[in-house]
Formats: sequence, structure tokens, C-alpha cells
Amino acid sequence: MADRGPVARAAPRPPCGPGYATLRDAGTYRGLATVDREGRGLRGLLPPNVVEDDVEVRRAREALGQCDGAFESYKQLVALQTTDERTFYKLLRSDTERLLPLLYTPTVGEACLRFGTLIQRPMGVWVSSDDAGNVRELMRNWPRDDVKIAVITDGERILGLGDQGANGMGISAGKSMVYAACGVPPSALLPIQIDTGTNNKTLLDDPLYIGLKRERDRSQAYDALLDEVVVSIRERFGPNTIIHWEDFAPRNAFRVLKKYYSAPDVVTYNDDIQGTAAVTVSGILASVRALERGGDVTQQRVLFFGAGQANIGAAELFVLALTKRGVAEADARKRVWLFDSKGLVVRSRASQLSDDKLPFAQDAREETDLASAIESIKPTVLVGAAAVPGAFTQKVVKSMSKLNDQPIIFALSNPTSKAECTAEQAYAWSNGRAIFASGTRFPPVRFSAEKTFAPGFANNAFIFPPIALATIVSGAKQVTPDMFLTAAEALAESVDANLFAVGAVYPPVDRIASSAVAVAARTRQDQDHDDRAVRARSRALDRFSIA
Repeated sequence: MADRGPVARAAPRPPCGPGYATLRDAGTYRGLATVDREGRGLRGLLPPNVVEDDVEVRRAREALGQCDGAFESYKQLVALQTTDERTFYKLLRSDTERLLPLLYTPTVGEACLRFGTLIQRPMGVWVSSDDAGNVRELMRNWPRDDVKIAVITDGERILGLGDQGANGMGISAGKSMVYAACGVPPSALLPIQIDTGTNNKTLLDDPLYIGLKRERDRSQAYDALLDEVVVSIRERFGPNTIIHWEDFAPRNAFRVLKKYYSAPDVVTYNDDIQGTAAVTVSGILASVRALERGGDVTQQRVLFFGAGQANIGAAELFVLALTKRGVAEADARKRVWLFDSKGLVVRSRASQLSDDKLPFAQDAREETDLASAIESIKPTVLVGAAAVPGAFTQKVVKSMSKLNDQPIIFALSNPTSKAECTAEQAYAWSNGRAIFASGTRFPPVRFSAEKTFAPGFANNAFIFPPIALATIVSGAKQVTPDMFLTAAEALAESVDANLFAVGAVYPPVDRIASSAVAVAARTRQDQDHDDRAVRARSRALDRFSIA
């Protein structure tokens, strides 16, 4: 074969200009709304037409309209968020009521289940057991310096879906989107996924699973990794960075919150415990206001079905609400009942109860049937957060309706497949008398020719963004139970007679951003009675929003 001489080498590729980096940065990319294309090195990298921002929002809305189903819509929205943040958040804030359920509950549950098939840019920082000793470096790799809130999950208890391992990043990212929809700048948010393994065999056997293929580490190395994460966040972004814990299993949720809450100057809360508690108590307060014959919060008897972190947090906050209204703590606790997997929480079971359940153990006989427990203790309010679908049977709802002219029934488990009952069932079985709210949004229910209900949506998004806004603006060193109670009260007071008339005990979701600022301002006002400080902080809250 003839010698053809040396193979010609291609000329070395010149380094990419600034325009390419802009195209890859969702925080600076503006799509066809980009004006200074010459200065940004974008000439030739974008089509020539220059449009207004609202045209890009319209383009995004049209693309979303072509999606078939909620999950496809979720993928389209996440693709936009990781490409063009400005357009994404303008779209989200223009149609929050419709889009929030596509980005968070209930759709985010399906997204976590199918996370291994999502083709998308990374959403945050991943910290695995293999990174122990090097977490500071991981935090330095995050490109934004002005982080104010780190949303952290270990993926062990995702919604009502259980252990989803590293797929739990969908939850941290989803919560961050909700923060931004309510006024927190996207650059101030950092989703974090802690990966110490998973005990979900389906994931371990899945070749597309994105996390560590090993069982969860239950050793002290887990706690050491959390310590390293918290220290690294505070070193990288500042000591006032809020640590938001999300969807940890009960075995760790209370323990981790208590550990860091008691640590000096660590600003932290757990939304599943404290955020859910506040939105639940807010719903109870609003429901009592909605009673046609009038009601007194201090006279309510609340039965919590499920004794996990959500309901125990709500039970504790409701006790605080009663004590603030002059009820002795011992008497307040007598008005709160828990029903766990073994039945009513009573003193005869004390040796088997965890420390967080013991304060609510009542002097009563054991009951293992929910309807029988209702007949026995005669609650005015029934709150479900046990992820036991269908637990509020016709018999249960009718029992509540027999005891109360207007039974207050909250089915808070999500996603929809885990709800204790549907809105339609609650209204039908109570003959339209129930005051109902749910943890997943249900559509309006046409009960009769004259009556259509718009059931309340107990969305934590009404609570955790204003808590964060108030904390950031004030520079608070701790997020106290009183702050959560104040937020709950402010939210309840924002529900008016027009909403009560259609059965709603929460504001509509399209008011979520304005509600966040109002609740945040009220939360800070109750913490600081200096009028000048309150006015200054309220002005700061108005400014603290998406550009």
C-alpha cells in the first residue's frame, strides 16, 4: 500500500467565547429577549429576531400546551428552568395556580419515581458517602455565591412514597422552585441531595438508578456527613444561611432538627414537621372561623390520624396555640389525640411509645378502629397524615358528621394516591356539611345544582417561604415555634367570607406570592415591636423578590 505521508492534523479549536457560556447559564440566558448580543458574544448564536420578555413567556406557554399529561409538562418546565430562569419564573408567577401542582405535589412524586429517566441538567449539589472529607470542595464548585437557603434531603421519606434514595433531588429542587415562585431570588437557593445509599430494592436493581448502589449507612458516618455538610454550607455561604431539612424519615427527622436547632447560631427548620404543622394549624383556625354557628378554638378536640413527624409537629403547635389563648398546657394536651399504626395513643401503651408521642398519651381505653375511636373521644377535627389511602371511610366520615354539625376533616397525605379520602367523598358522606382540606389539590366539587365546593389546599408553600423571607430580612439567628404560630395565624386571617362560602379555608394558590410577603411581614412584626424596624423590614421584603 502506498505511503500517503503524515496524516494532516486539524487546527486546534479556539477556546469558546463568552457567548457560549451565556447560553449554558440559565441565570443569564434570556432567549430571544437578549438585547446586548454583541457585548455578550451572542451574535450568530441566536436567531436574529429580538423580542420582548412577554413573547418568550408566551412561547414557553405554547410549548407547555403541547405537552401530553402532567409528567410531560413537568419535564418541559424543568427544561425551561435549567435553560432560561427568567422566563421560567415569569411564566410560573403568571399562572401559579395551574403550574405549581405540575412542579411540586402531586407531579413531583411521579418525577422522583421516574428520576432515572429524566434527561436534564443537574439541579443542585450531590453529596454522597464517598465525598466524606471533601464536602467543602463540593460547595466551592457551586457557581453562585449569594445562597441564602439550602434545601436538603436524604431521600428516605419522599412524600408518601418512602425511600427514593438519590431520586429525592426532585423534592429539594421542587421546594426551591416554590421558594422562588414566592419571591426568593433563584440565585439564593441551593438544592442538596445527601446520598448514603437506599434500602429500596427496586432502585438497587435498576440499571438507570443514579445513586449509590448500596444499602443506607446507619452508622455514625451518616451524622458525621451531615455535620460536614452544615459546616461547609455556613463556611461557603455565610453563618446565616438557612438549613431547610426536607423528607427525612421519622427516625432522623426529629433527631436531626433537635440537634441543629439547639446548636448555637445554626438557622434551621424542618418543613415536614414545622411547615406542615403551621399550615395544618392555620387550616384549623380558619375552619373554626368558618363555622356557621361560630366557634371557639379553645373548645376544639383534635384527633390526628397518623403519629409521624407531620402530625406530631401539628399537635405541638396546636397546643402552643391554645396556651397562647390562656389554656393551661396540661389542659391543652387533653384536647389533642393521636392515632398511630397500633391505634389510639393511650397511657396503657406508654412502654411502647416513642418520646415524641408520650406527651399526648391519654387516660382512655385502647382503640384500634378509627371509627370506634371517634365515637369514643368525640373529636371536632380529624386530621389525616398517615399515607393510608382510603382510611377515612364512609363510616368514619359519617361518625364525624353525627357528632358535629360541620365536621372539620383534613386529608393531608400526598400524592393523591395516598389521600385518606377525596373531597367528593368527604362532601357526599357528610351531606355537604364537612369543612374539608387536603394535602393535594382536588378540583371543585359540584355537590348540588345550588352548591359547588372549592376544597381547601393545605399547601406548605403558604408557610415556608414567608418564614424564610422573614428570617433572611431580619437576620434572625433562630426560627422559633412562635414564628410558625404567627405565620399560621396570619395565613388563617387572610381567608375571607367569600372563600368560606365555597368551602375554602386557605387562600387560592394564585395569591401565594403576595400571601408570602404579607405573612412574612406579620411574622416579623410579632417578633419585633419596634415600629421603625417593622416598616423597614416590610420595605425590605417588598424589595426581596425576583428581578
